[in-house]
Amino acid sequence: MFLNSKLIGNSFACRMIFFVVAFYVGLWTIRIPTIKDQVGTDYLGIGYILAAFALGSVIFMILSNMIIKKYSSKIAIRFCGYMHAFTWLFAPFITNIYFFMFLAFIAGSVVGVYEIAMNLQASDLEKKNNKSMMSGFHAFFSLGLLVGAGVTSIFVELKISFLINTFVVVIFLLPINILFANLLGEDLEAKESKGKKNIFFLWPMILFILFLITITDSFTEGSVDAWAALYMRDHILVVGFAIGLATIFFNCFMVLGRLFGDYIRELFGVSNFLLILIIFCIAGLIVIFIFKSVISSIIGFSLLGLGISNIIPLAYSIAGKIKDVESAVGISIISISAYGVFMVAPALLGLIANYFGISFVFFPMIFLFIICLIVVFLSRKLFV
Repeated sequence: MFLNSKLIGNSFACRMIFFVVAFYVGLWTIRIPTIKDQVGTDYLGIGYILAAFALGSVIFMILSNMIIKKYSSKIAIRFCGYMHAFTWLFAPFITNIYFFMFLAFIAGSVVGVYEIAMNLQASDLEKKNNKSMMSGFHAFFSLGLLVGAGVTSIFVELKISFLINTFVVVIFLLPINILFANLLGEDLEAKESKGKKNIFFLWPMILFILFLITITDSFTEGSVDAWAALYMRDHILVVGFAIGLATIFFNCFMVLGRLFGDYIRELFGVSNFLLILIIFCIAGLIVIFIFKSVISSIIGFSLLGLGISNIIPLAYSIAGKIKDVESAVGISIISISAYGVFMVAPALLGLIANYFGISFVFFPMIFLFIICLIVVFLSRKLFV
């Protein structure tokens, strides 16, 4: 009974860490137009900032297994909580794009370790409870992003400065991060250290497939985070609170999908569930690209959010259980594929936005998801 209640406590603490990290992402997504104006750059400049963030993330994701083994995921999460808050406090004061790129690199380094540590905690809890739980953890990530975007949209509507907005968020989130980091469980890998120790080995086919769908998913999800507010302001031509509508509806349906994801996975099986999710993504992207209204934007981003919702949780869950590969290593590979794409994608998407218009940043994802649909369909026997 005591063990059960302890696991429940660990699970809630892990969910709250996902919530905190995502709340900062929600702040970022809505404030991108503010940051764009603050540093005096164009869409390509925003792409460079995102690329700097991604570079920091990938470098420290590669190092994260070593860091976590030495200090534990619990200590890593606690330290990252301090560093995350610290970097955000500088953001409203930087008006030079190169300094902002450096800050983005530091923030990316912190998030890189954060991502591996919290997903390792989630994977361990799946093993301890012997059931699918990853979608539930990522539901709290989507919920955090949704609340963060909603709160920040209210700050924008009320014309409250970026500086005050950031300070309020940090003061609110830092104590929550510290509290729940202390309630996390110990790492399983410390007791059962076996399998591949780093990401440099000949991956099994399932990892290559997970790598592909994770790149496509994160390319799309990151595009929504980075460009949806600009899409609404510059393409749909809305102002105030409405700038955040795409992000808010996208994340509402992400939360909805993730809340039921573990149940649907058990009901349909992994491969069928993945195929359904990919079809929803393609449909949503087509609506976003073809139509131009507030209603079509809401429909498109809602469909896309529902489709995106469980792809990454499924990838993390599968990667954390691959035979002869340590959980932290499998999770690192998924995280690197998620963030690594942004070393190239932001600048590319910035160029697309500059030359073809902001709506075209979502166009390449349609083809990527069609490729994923074919690959998953042909290799569905690998997903068990």
